[in-house]
Amino acid sequence: MSACLALPSRTESVPQARRFVTHQLEAWGCTEVQDSTALVCSELATNAVTHREPHAAAQDFLVTLTFVPGEALIVQVADSNPRPPVPKARPQALDESGRGLSILTQMADFWSAAPRTDGQGKVISAYLRADQNDTDLPAQPAANSEPPHSPELSPARAGDAVKRTSLQGQGGDELPPLDFSRPAVPRVCDYIVGGTDNFPADRALGKQLLAVAPWLGQAAEAARDRGQRTVGELASRGIVQFLDLGCGLPRRRGRNTREAAQAVRPESTVVYVDRDPSVHAHVRTVFTETPRELECHADITRTERLLAHPSVAHLDRTKPIAVLLHEVLPWIDDDQARHLLETLRTWLPGGSVVSFVHAAADSHPESVRSLIAVYREAGILYRPRTVEQLLSIAARWDLEDPGITAVPLAGLRAVGGREPLYASYSFTTRVPRPKNAAADSSTPSSASGTGNKVAR
Repeated sequence: MSACLALPSRTESVPQARRFVTHQLEAWGCTEVQDSTALVCSELATNAVTHREPHAAAQDFLVTLTFVPGEALIVQVADSNPRPPVPKARPQALDESGRGLSILTQMADFWSAAPRTDGQGKVISAYLRADQNDTDLPAQPAANSEPPHSPELSPARAGDAVKRTSLQGQGGDELPPLDFSRPAVPRVCDYIVGGTDNFPADRALGKQLLAVAPWLGQAAEAARDRGQRTVGELASRGIVQFLDLGCGLPRRRGRNTREAAQAVRPESTVVYVDRDPSVHAHVRTVFTETPRELECHADITRTERLLAHPSVAHLDRTKPIAVLLHEVLPWIDDDQARHLLETLRTWLPGGSVVSFVHAAADSHPESVRSLIAVYREAGILYRPRTVEQLLSIAARWDLEDPGITAVPLAGLRAVGGREPLYASYSFTTRVPRPKNAAADSSTPSSASGTGNKVAR
């Protein structure tokens, strides 16, 4: 659930922002955090008014609330001043300067500073646990608070923030809670491609990954570009329903599934699915949920439960559906991948397709082994696959032309032979025809005919 309010940068807007937060939380049934959240919002709004940029094109500030039931409440204030805030270590009792950030570091579990997507200022975000109770304001700020360095995000009170999560990528009965003290795959990927929706634990792991595979950022962008082109191609074929499994953090400046699909077919519907609660919160913040953009917080390895979710049930199963598995299967094991595909095969209507973009294990084995080891050390399963392994997993599907193709890394300069010319594979499969169906000369080649084709 999300709500936002734009206010002019003037003093009388601060109590308006406070009332907006109080009334919205009451409507959501979050009365236990009304006081602490309203206080944080009030201080951030005061900072936005006090430090507004005199010559900025837009003088309004924007207050946004995002509530993920049972997980987190996110308060964001976007203002016109691009300079990152710098908290004082120990502001004096009568010193107004630095008071807002002092309160923020004490009341929130984490806070962050990042540039606005329009380049016209910054966004301060405060993350509060949804189950916290009102507490008295401590006399001093947390000793381990660190000043943020935009565009990176800085934590406060990382030590006692939230519960630890179990091994990433292994679907259990419970979805993981928000935990910014451990790396999460979507946020690590965000760091690798130069995003700002990440935290120190994510950046620490990302730096290790880039050290063993310097081409990783370029590979991630190339894989995303291939996925976007595939979505456009499927929309041009008349498919207007997309189920984006393991969607990851949305891009704030476009290049998401909905842009690619709706650029071709404006009536396209997209359901975004991810098990990570930070993705769930960001999707709710970036996208306004409508009948054409829906989100689903679910684990793809619990496939039957996922397909019964109301957002997924919104899709019309009398018409084709495109399932997107773009850089998703490397995070689950072979048995989970086969179960997912087998369940989808029996659930999808005729004419449906599944699009794959998958990390390649055989493009540069030395770097891939290093990546697997770095992820394993962080407690994260990473499972890139060879062409033969992909063919085995998708054996019961009809592979479309041109078969499994490599995703090239355009313009890559090889240094000492270490960098690969490609880092992932792409292919599309169709729901198989019944065994007694008559042969159709217009049907694309099956896996046996095109599966071993790898364009490099």
